[in-house]
Amino acid sequence: MKNGKITVVMTGGTICSVIKGNAIDVSNEPVVINEYRRIYGDDVEFRIVRPFNILSENSCPKVWTALGRALADIHDDSDGIIITHGTDTLAYTAAYISMVFRGTDKPIVIVSSNFPIGEEKSNGLQNFRSAVELIENESITGVFVIYRDNKGRNTVHLGSRLVEADTYTDSFSSYGGCPYGEIENGRFVRYANGINPKAFMLKGMENADINDLENEVFMIRPYPGIDYSVFEFKSKPGAVLHCMYHSGTASVGEGGHSLPLFIKRCKSQGIDVYLSCYKSEEGAKYATAREIISAGGIPLYNISSEAAYVKLNLAYNQNKIKPVDFMKENMYFEVLT
Repeated sequence: MKNGKITVVMTGGTICSVIKGNAIDVSNEPVVINEYRRIYGDDVEFRIVRPFNILSENSCPKVWTALGRALADIHDDSDGIIITHGTDTLAYTAAYISMVFRGTDKPIVIVSSNFPIGEEKSNGLQNFRSAVELIENESITGVFVIYRDNKGRNTVHLGSRLVEADTYTDSFSSYGGCPYGEIENGRFVRYANGINPKAFMLKGMENADINDLENEVFMIRPYPGIDYSVFEFKSKPGAVLHCMYHSGTASVGEGGHSLPLFIKRCKSQGIDVYLSCYKSEEGAKYATAREIISAGGIPLYNISSEAAYVKLNLAYNQNKIKPVDFMKENMYFEVLT
């Protein structure tokens, strides 16, 4: 039975910001809750937790663990948890919360905003309202992100599949091309796509450990003319994640333009290099892709770069199983099958 109570974990971002002069910055006031109450009344009791208050571009793995510990300390009778967050690094935080709190017994919904609350184009209040509706109107558990896209749909994404927003429309998408569903007329409608797990599949998992993420992962995105010789590690990273072009390729040119040579240099320093990502372990691959893997690159399959980066940070900061085996586990539907 619903209690009409929701815990709101406020971390900052545009949804918690106001405009001062020509600058957008975080506010100590619960602006989105105040606006919700003004429009919708006091139909829900909100309990506020504020572990930190930052613009999300300033986030890092240490911030994820601070948020994780704040969530772990919540022991109340609320119907669910809403996390307010900035858009810039939303996909990374959502992946972390999804993997660590995959065993949640109540819905955890992460929301953000394209413009500060009160601005004409802002979708923040609608995102927050949709999160309330999902929590109060549905019997569902899991970690989700709700974001009103540029077509007016209140899209619901699995937290582990969110990819960075489009820089023109500010809209988010899910890895694999299909969101988990949407909120329509106050109710959740799941998209019946083969890659989307059914609601019962989101239950029965155990939460992961919240470990300090001291061995941070170094991430590289390819571009034409990339020069790997400029990457000199003053301190050894936990691992390197090298994103690939959509066809599973990257440069194998001469000298500093050779990813295979960079991988061999990393291996000589005891640094594992992972490749994100490939569609299939079987079948033909481009000659360049085969050369990169033959050099010692560790291929990852059917996972977004955002989720792969977060998962590698988890893998290289635990000692239960080998990181390479850790990466093969499907923690929270981040790997499409």
